Amino acid sequence: ELHESGLSEDEVNKINAVRSYQNGSFEVNVEHPLLMKTLMLASVSLADAVNRAFAADPAHPVIPEETAVRLPNVLVGAFTAIPIFLIGAALFSTPTGFLASLLWAVGVNAAAINRIAKEDTLLTFFFLWGFFFHLLMKSTPETDARRKRLFYYLSGAMFGLMLSSKYFPHFWGLTLLFFWTLRKVNPEQCPPDSYT
Repeated sequence: ELHESGLSEDEVNKINAVRSYQNGSFEVNVEHPLLMKTLMLASVSLADAVNRAFAADPAHPVIPEETAVRLPNVLVGAFTAIPIFLIGAALFSTPTGFLASLLWAVGVNAAAINRIAKEDTLLTFFFLWGFFFHLLMKSTPETDARRKRLFYYLSGAMFGLMLSSKYFPHFWGLTLLFFWTLRKVNPEQCPPDSYT
């Protein structure tokens, strides 16, 4: 069935891993991070359940395997417009945030990457959320320690999910470099505090 669908070789390797996971074996395709394959496992398992319940002919499923494999990335790619808007609005203005998210929503390159099962979609999504929560943490005054700590933990969680999406730790380092540079250029917008 896989050769009849439009899956790439990389996606075929991932769906083979997902099918292996369904049988309790987690040794297939270990070179790719687990987060995307976990989301694919949930999506494919749900599609299998729907197809068993509603498909009259197994050869003509209600939800094709290709759709189930790519659905997590399609959804995450669409929702990436939200942190893009929030970051643009926080750093510049609400119209800038809206324009940035609109360009993402209609961008050919973004749509091309987000329609296939590639780790870059999840990496981008969690990186932007991590950056946004880090921005909120840096801009929250020290007097509001509880709120500041919440943003700190949320930022850490998003960067952790980013690293479990794709092994690019330097993206987190680039975020710290940005805020270190911003502190030097504009101390009022990014005052030094107890958090990195």
